[in-house]
Amino acid sequence: MYIRLVAVVGILVVACNAYAVDLSGFAAMDLRIFTEQSGLPGQNPGVVDPTVFMQPEIRQEWSNGSHRATLIPFGRYDSLDSRRSHADLREANWLYKGNGWNIQAGVGKVFWGVTESRHLIDIVNQTDEIESIRGEDKLGQPMVNLNVSTRYGNLNLLYLPYFRERTYPSGKGRLRFELPVDTDQAQIQHASNWHPDWAVRWSHTFGRWDVGLAYFSGISREPRLVPNSLLRPTALIPVYELINQVSVDIQGAVGKWLLKLEAMTRDVPGKRFVAAVAGFEYTESSILGSSADLGLLLEYQYDGREKLSRTMLTNTLPTPNNNDIFAGIRFALNDEQNSQVLFGVTIDVDTRATVASFKGSRRVGDNWKIEVESLAFFHVPQTDILIGPSRDDYVQVRLIRFF
Repeated sequence: MYIRLVAVVGILVVACNAYAVDLSGFAAMDLRIFTEQSGLPGQNPGVVDPTVFMQPEIRQEWSNGSHRATLIPFGRYDSLDSRRSHADLREANWLYKGNGWNIQAGVGKVFWGVTESRHLIDIVNQTDEIESIRGEDKLGQPMVNLNVSTRYGNLNLLYLPYFRERTYPSGKGRLRFELPVDTDQAQIQHASNWHPDWAVRWSHTFGRWDVGLAYFSGISREPRLVPNSLLRPTALIPVYELINQVSVDIQGAVGKWLLKLEAMTRDVPGKRFVAAVAGFEYTESSILGSSADLGLLLEYQYDGREKLSRTMLTNTLPTPNNNDIFAGIRFALNDEQNSQVLFGVTIDVDTRATVASFKGSRRVGDNWKIEVESLAFFHVPQTDILIGPSRDDYVQVRLIRFF
């Protein structure tokens, strides 16, 4: 399969050179090794999971750069979970740059947020959860995106004509909930996939502080996961609801300190809850007389939706981030190979359930990069939402070829 991906890249290179189109991107191979046998019924018993994936980026500019077309497809083949073998159009859009404003139409990506441990307010694009349970991978979102820059800040207006449902591992996949998610039975209450969502965000810099205020109205990107039966449930059904969300993100640089806050209040049918992530990153430069930087991170996560679920008796799966503390260490060598590592631990204050993560990367030559990541679970009680993936500790090595 990897050879096929390399062949596709070769064909794209030839075609783009023939039409003077800019081509970049990468192809990669993952080797994920689970430390234990699968512990849930129906899961694939394999502990070694090799996968390959590719993400080419094709761009063309004209009229002195005022127009730009972008195409970024993505595809992965997974040996253990057929649902994780998937393809997506991450971006396919046209951008026009005016004087102090620009407009983008098509499939695109928009990121909101400043915190490290959880991207709480990043609501425009849907999460691609079969790629990673950390919520960092996103599906492409159809949109019209207007940006206007003024002396009073930047205004971002978004029209989102089509809603995309979240992806989940199949019953055979690892890193899933205790019950598999039946995406075929997904429900969108009082709307359809063609519901016209919209959002607006204002951002401005005040000295060393960056501030953003946003409003979103439409279908929630985070579904309630409802058991398909109260007596003997065999699966979870995603239920998407119409919401209104107001959020704020603040980041300030004070000496060696980087202070961060993401907070939001969301109106679900008949009720409202509040959630926030707040913390800091302290960076010590040139440690021990070298060029390396050492960063210390600490963040607190609060989410009120679990109390809301208990009050409304909806029998939904709670969030794992309702009352948690994240602590991390970031180490960057600042060398030519851009070597860096990040180690983090998230602890639930109430249950002591702990998730430890590690990610390191280093460039090799001009076109290669190697990444190592790991995820491990400790002290997860039977009633915790993380009980499903708690036996799916893994170590992953990724080899990336840029072109």
